[in-house]
Amino acid sequence: MKKILLTGVTGLLGRQFVADLAQKYEIYGIGRNQTIGQQLVEQYGITFLPMDLAQLSSAQIQTLVDIAPDAIVHGAARSEYWGPKEWFYEANVVGTANMLKVADLAQVKRFIQISSPSVYFHYETAHMITEDYPLPKKFANYYAQTKAKADQLVMANPIPYIIIRPRAIFGPNDEMILKPLLDRNAQGGIPLPNYGKSQWIDVTNVSNVVESIRLALETNNPAALNQIYNITDGQPRNMHEILVYLTNRLNVPLKIKPIPFGLLFTAGALDEAIHRMIATRKAPQITRYVASVLGHTQTLSINKAQELLNYQPIKTTNQGIQEFVDAQQN
Repeated sequence: MKKILLTGVTGLLGRQFVADLAQKYEIYGIGRNQTIGQQLVEQYGITFLPMDLAQLSSAQIQTLVDIAPDAIVHGAARSEYWGPKEWFYEANVVGTANMLKVADLAQVKRFIQISSPSVYFHYETAHMITEDYPLPKKFANYYAQTKAKADQLVMANPIPYIIIRPRAIFGPNDEMILKPLLDRNAQGGIPLPNYGKSQWIDVTNVSNVVESIRLALETNNPAALNQIYNITDGQPRNMHEILVYLTNRLNVPLKIKPIPFGLLFTAGALDEAIHRMIATRKAPQITRYVASVLGHTQTLSINKAQELLNYQPIKTTNQGIQEFVDAQQN
């Protein structure tokens, strides 16, 4: 049984990885939420290691090296759209550098980096983005900037790697995609140009991301290594359709506030400026990035993952939404 050192084990992706693959791998999970970590220990028998990757001591690094993992799956990240640069740099760059140090010392056979398609974001409509899509000269936010830097560190390291870029991960324990939309809906309505009917997006059921990681860990295809892969459900949908399905499943009214994109983008710029002026770390209600996500089409090509990793989604977007709804209702 392979030993897998998994960072971010108490997050949405980490918890699903454990649920789906605890019988297949010997999992050592790193995380900071000790309550969830202990639950995973009791339910799945993993080993939980409460650590802050940006603050690893020499002793902690040696503890991780002594595990002698076969592979590292690095899923830990700070993924908010707003905050001081140092938050993101420490979590996403320093944390990745420390895990690469562990990987080097332990001589792991494979390093799986969970990246983000936010590195592609250009504030414009883009259809079927491929992995060689040119990255912007100026990133949309510190999250995208530091994830791109972390990817560069991985690619510069001699250990065989696979970088996975899943778009908008959601699932039963989702706090980042569906939950905020429902909160906005409950608070008066979701601001969407053209009711969200013209904006096509990709989302990714968390079980599909786990499947892509499993394939990345197991592939024997030399051509599949040292590559970047987009991962989605392979079902681009317009935002209105997703929201209708979600609210119907929850039996709550859908409240959309139609707003011209230019006005929404300007509101985001003003909200950002105010928050910078008053020097608060509290996130704005709207930013230019969020306005552009709500107002533009952005879809990804998964052809490369299908061809080299043999990736095929194992669950649909609607199945993922229903799992989220079931978790909310229970």
